[in-house]
Amino acid sequence: MKLGKVIAATGVRMRTTAVAVFALALAIAAAGVVVVLLLEESLDRSVTESARSTGRQVAIQLVREGARDLSASDVASTGDTEAVTQVLNARGVPIASDPAIVGHPPLTAARPSVGHETIETLPLGLNGDSDDYRVVSQEVNGPGGPYTVISARSLEPVTEASTRLTLLLGLIAVPLLAISGLAVYRAVGSALRPVERMRRTVAEISTRDLAARVPLPPGGDEVHRLAVTLNEMLSRLASAQAAQRRFVADASHELRSPLSTISTALDVSGRHPESTGDLVPVIGRETARLRELVDDLLMLARTDDTTDRPSRTEVDLDDIVRAEAERVRGECALDVEVRAGPAKVRGSEAQLRRAVRNLVDNARGHARSRIRVTSSVRGDLAVVEVSDDGPGVGEADRDRIFERFVRLDASRQRGHGGTGLGLPIVAGIAARHGGSARYAESDEPGARFVLELPVLDLPEEE
Repeated sequence: MKLGKVIAATGVRMRTTAVAVFALALAIAAAGVVVVLLLEESLDRSVTESARSTGRQVAIQLVREGARDLSASDVASTGDTEAVTQVLNARGVPIASDPAIVGHPPLTAARPSVGHETIETLPLGLNGDSDDYRVVSQEVNGPGGPYTVISARSLEPVTEASTRLTLLLGLIAVPLLAISGLAVYRAVGSALRPVERMRRTVAEISTRDLAARVPLPPGGDEVHRLAVTLNEMLSRLASAQAAQRRFVADASHELRSPLSTISTALDVSGRHPESTGDLVPVIGRETARLRELVDDLLMLARTDDTTDRPSRTEVDLDDIVRAEAERVRGECALDVEVRAGPAKVRGSEAQLRRAVRNLVDNARGHARSRIRVTSSVRGDLAVVEVSDDGPGVGEADRDRIFERFVRLDASRQRGHGGTGLGLPIVAGIAARHGGSARYAESDEPGARFVLELPVLDLPEEE
């Protein structure tokens, strides 16, 4: 646990170097084990073949001449205990031995059948050592036979060779790991140098000025793409900051107007009490406008707040369409046409009602004589359409009208233009519900707005 914390506390450069060195060490260790095993196998086969060859020479002589003329020199190998040979008669008694083991009991109890051999690895304990020997026993027929020829060779050279090779590989691995670690450390440092420059640049960027951009390193690798992403993020932040400042300025301007009117009316009323009765309607109208503006700002704040999770239920858009149409029909003399087809969605009923109301109020403010409100289902979308026979919206302004505090030239009078927040609220509510709001082309004169929301899938009734 402590080692993990220490590794986590180190930088990317050190962690990468450590991982690379560790991986290389594992690879060297695995390769070393394979090489040592292959060497041991090769030397082991060589020792076995050497012992078999020595015994076969003695066996050939026994087959030809028997043991009568067999002398110590015929079975002598190296003159020491590294390689020894012994011949046993039919009773298992040594009749000829290597000078180094004269008088030694039989080296093995194995007695193979004639024409066969037995290969063993035994600690013979010659001269008091505990080295293992490769023992090859052969049974042959000859004059006065049968005879058992035992040839043994020490495996100590195999052990020494594998040990030396292991030490050599270890000595080679130490400087190799050091050089590799240094190379990886410098390479990672070079690769991270542009990242460090980007970090310093971002650290120097203040919240008041987001115009600076991080330098783009050459190439199209991950670091280059990181720099591009950071610059795109800074651009989005700058745009959001500019939009926020513009929003605050517009909101301040919109709030200042009714507040100035109310303040002037109260000042006049204080100086001329007899005019208070005439100023009350003005104050009431501006207070209502101020309340409407504050409500719209609060609704916009809710639609922008991604942490706000209003309760969502099944909502019948056709019921909302009928209710809003009846409300407008009772408040004005316009011809209100309603085509409310069934359309169910899941969402906040209060917010969806507000969206439909804003569309209907926008149509009422621009219609000459007629408003049409419809609801329907098209594929997997529930659609609410609100149209009027007013002047319509120019093609250049059809996207701009969903921006905040935008009132077109024909609607800048406060009596018609409202706060400039109605359509942005509709767009925000639609986005929060996974849908969209847009201006749509119409074959008839006037404006046509479309609110599209994901339809609610209901289980089929049996």
